[in-house]
Amino acid sequence: MNIVQVFPGKIWGGAEQYILDLSTALTAQGHSLTYVTRDSEAVGSRLKASGNEYTPLPFRWALDRGTIRQLAEIIRSSEADVVNIHNTRFVPVAILANRLAGNRARVILTHHEAHRTPANIFFRHLFRQLDRIIFVSEMARKCWHGANRWFPEEKCTVVHNSIPPFEPSPVEALRDKYSIPADTPLLVFSGRVRESKGCGDIVRALSMLAHRKFAMVFIGSCHPKDYTGQLQALAAEHNIAGRIHFYGFSSEARQLMSQADIGISPSIVRDSFLLSNIEFQQNGVSIITTDNGGQPEYVTDRVTGLLVSPRKPEELAEAIDLLLTDVPLRKRIGEAGKKYFDDNLSYDKFIPRILRIYAGKA
Repeated sequence: MNIVQVFPGKIWGGAEQYILDLSTALTAQGHSLTYVTRDSEAVGSRLKASGNEYTPLPFRWALDRGTIRQLAEIIRSSEADVVNIHNTRFVPVAILANRLAGNRARVILTHHEAHRTPANIFFRHLFRQLDRIIFVSEMARKCWHGANRWFPEEKCTVVHNSIPPFEPSPVEALRDKYSIPADTPLLVFSGRVRESKGCGDIVRALSMLAHRKFAMVFIGSCHPKDYTGQLQALAAEHNIAGRIHFYGFSSEARQLMSQADIGISPSIVRDSFLLSNIEFQQNGVSIITTDNGGQPEYVTDRVTGLLVSPRKPEELAEAIDLLLTDVPLRKRIGEAGKKYFDDNLSYDKFIPRILRIYAGKA
């Protein structure tokens, strides 16, 4: 199968990593992948680093004629069977480019966000020509389709996010790096370190648990860049600054996450599907996350994780305290989370679902 993947963003985020991981797996199975991006150094450099060629297109606006012509030529020259876009703003361009190329490809939109945004009424006829919309969670489907009930429901499919398997490789030990004793529980957050991801609530919650043994490591880049200083100042106010550490961005985040005793992901915003949660689950690490997005679809409270309310550091503190003090529960949740991931979310379940949709069989 010949597949054109259109990267949506100007920065490298979860959707971009999703596309690259999926495409790498499809290439390994013998499918042909062609990459199209917006004009973005951040995305282009990551693709180059992974050894992939790509074509940047302007995508100036929804009916950008130059982009339509260029994408049509890519569809023709690659003999594309599928064009997979990952942003609703690209629907008009993709549909018109495919029409110009002779309607030779199935056009699939993967919807990664949890936005209740109605499509422009003037473009609805183009949206109806999509062959399928893949939503990464049921919550994401309800949000979008609730605002776009004119779109055929039979063309909406939920395929939960997934992440590829990985072989553990030697990485530095977080306990050695930060001089964390073996009997001190290691807590880890992985992702963009910012207030909207609940990082401030983590420090606020831990300030209520100063009497407990713990060490907290944030893995990921900070936004804004001075946010680390804000969190450090907050920790210093409560005399826990020496137990809060900032690792920064790492391309080996999953290997580092496997060292955690507890994974924490208390996002304040409604995320359609938090990849960090299933990265912890894949590693068999117990997780604490919020219940305001797609999380309850793959995290059952006190079975495969702990669910708390967003913006409630006192609830988060209670959940952390429970897993700090009840080690058997912590281990059971980690094991149950891994089993759920293996049975329902692993790539050997995910890839066939995507291929059936690409082939028009689902």
